[in-house]
Amino acid sequence: RGNRLAYEQRSQTINIWQIEVPTATEPSRSATKLIASTRVDACPQFSPDGMRIAFCSDRTGSDEIWVSDTAGSNLVQLTSLGGPMAGTSRWSPDGRRIAFDGDWGIHVIDVDGGRSRRVASDTPDGVVPSWSRDGQSIYFASTRTGRAEVWKVPAAGGQAVQITKRGGFAAFESPDGKSLYYAKGIDVDGLWSVAVN
Repeated sequence: RGNRLAYEQRSQTINIWQIEVPTATEPSRSATKLIASTRVDACPQFSPDGMRIAFCSDRTGSDEIWVSDTAGSNLVQLTSLGGPMAGTSRWSPDGRRIAFDGDWGIHVIDVDGGRSRRVASDTPDGVVPSWSRDGQSIYFASTRTGRAEVWKVPAAGGQAVQITKRGGFAAFESPDGKSLYYAKGIDVDGLWSVAVN
């Protein structure tokens, strides 16, 4: 009759869960809910010393970076951006800083307080950061060439350098710091590697 409208309304709750890694002699136990709210809690990463967890959450109404202890308690909100998205939190090797993507760029914040600062000012669309093993550089993905590629920028800030040439996303250095492992994107199967130098 033209005088009624059908519509859909969705809501979701995303929580952070924990499961023990299975071993050859012991299967993994069931997962337990670790960090939860009525909103989205995601992107967790343990600190290098295994004592804290960094994660992103919109529990205050905007996406922010948070830190908790390993039990998911003693929550501390690190950022107060109040609007721009903040996500993909990654600890520095010394556990003193966290890199994250937010406001379409890569930022670093000191865990013990301080303002976040943008490190790749020439790359406004950087996402999914990770640290080099020595803590001197940050890898991230950017589509500034027309497709996702991995870039590297000094952790103190500066000019970004392109690392991959045929697609790259979500990169991590090997434990010895000699190789970089990465995916090429959500829709591309496989794990790839390139020498760090």
